[in-house]
Amino acid sequence: MIDYQVYHRRGLSVNIEGDEKKLRLRAHGPLAVFTSPILNKINRMLESEKPIAVKKDAVIFSTWLPPIPSGSFKRLIDAEIDIALHHKYVPQAVSLNAFKQCSYSCENCNMVRSPGPELSTEELKGFIDQVVDLGAVTIGFSEGDPLTREDIVDLVRYVDKNKAIASIFTPGAMLTESQAENLKRAGLYAVIIGFCSPIPDEHDAARGVKGAFSMATKSIKNALDAGLYVSIHTHANPRMIAEKKLDGLYDLASQLNVHEFTIWEAIPSWGYRDKDDLMLNKAQRDYILEMRRKLNKMPAGPRIFSMSFFEGPDFLGCMAGRRWLNLVDSGDLTPCIYTPISFGNIKNEKVADIWKKMRENPLYRRSEKSCMMLNPEFRSKFIKKIPYNAKLPVPLETL
Repeated sequence: MIDYQVYHRRGLSVNIEGDEKKLRLRAHGPLAVFTSPILNKINRMLESEKPIAVKKDAVIFSTWLPPIPSGSFKRLIDAEIDIALHHKYVPQAVSLNAFKQCSYSCENCNMVRSPGPELSTEELKGFIDQVVDLGAVTIGFSEGDPLTREDIVDLVRYVDKNKAIASIFTPGAMLTESQAENLKRAGLYAVIIGFCSPIPDEHDAARGVKGAFSMATKSIKNALDAGLYVSIHTHANPRMIAEKKLDGLYDLASQLNVHEFTIWEAIPSWGYRDKDDLMLNKAQRDYILEMRRKLNKMPAGPRIFSMSFFEGPDFLGCMAGRRWLNLVDSGDLTPCIYTPISFGNIKNEKVADIWKKMRENPLYRRSEKSCMMLNPEFRSKFIKKIPYNAKLPVPLETL
């Protein structure tokens, strides 16, 4: 049996109770009522989904979420209490989509590649300091490929692990055995490696490089051998569902013994924002949700993390500009990785001031039940008005 405290502050304590088959968070104290919104959501997941690992002193639920307990999990609960009490949001999830270099030339690439040099080590460290001070609990180093940075181990090490977990999203071209070990020693929590298809030739074609599939699988082995949590990640589009490619990728994830299979919906944005045919319809979205529900009840195999559920009406809704903040390579801050709209630049303004502008904007002040970038009305009113010769991201006031 498991029963230990995972959170404590004056007027509130939270314990995790149960066993490997069924876990539950239970709050005690006068402030317990204010934790109900988030704890009820977490408990629904704990009751219906398998975690990555259940240890004597911790539960590792997902590559995307902090361990329970941990300093970052405590900060997550604090942030959710502030939402319940004061409607105050902080950027809990922060992505650094700020790297210009990549070994691949992918179709539907989200890289910006603005003019000028990459942000310096000190600029990135200054940004990390500011978002952690604001309340970040996850720091994700993302596109292009963070592993092309010579200072990536130093940047990962710089994240205060008592306050936030650090993860790396990579296409998997460069994660050597020694680099994986160095990143683990630096405190990296998870590696998320992107796949376009379970068929090697199709994946290679989508990446634009022969051998990309084998390099990605080798990177997974190196990450697992180093003791990192690992997720295979894909962007689901209608064709992938019709051709059962998601099922094939889950089988691949099982064969490679990764901890999680992450399914994000394809979101037309940045340079391919007119490709609405990439978006899923309700039936296709329901297919993913049912796949997640069914496989996460199975005792064996990787768990599924689904954006359709996590940012859907039954859980958090759209996180962009509410719980999520994204940095692009120009220094601009956008509400999420997919939204090509800037609210300011870290070279000219403090992150707290830019976040304040974002939160005060009527578009992001109200809650949304699902991803705004998949909302036809939002896309028509803002995204499709962006000229194709525009310098991205564009300031919101220009639309």
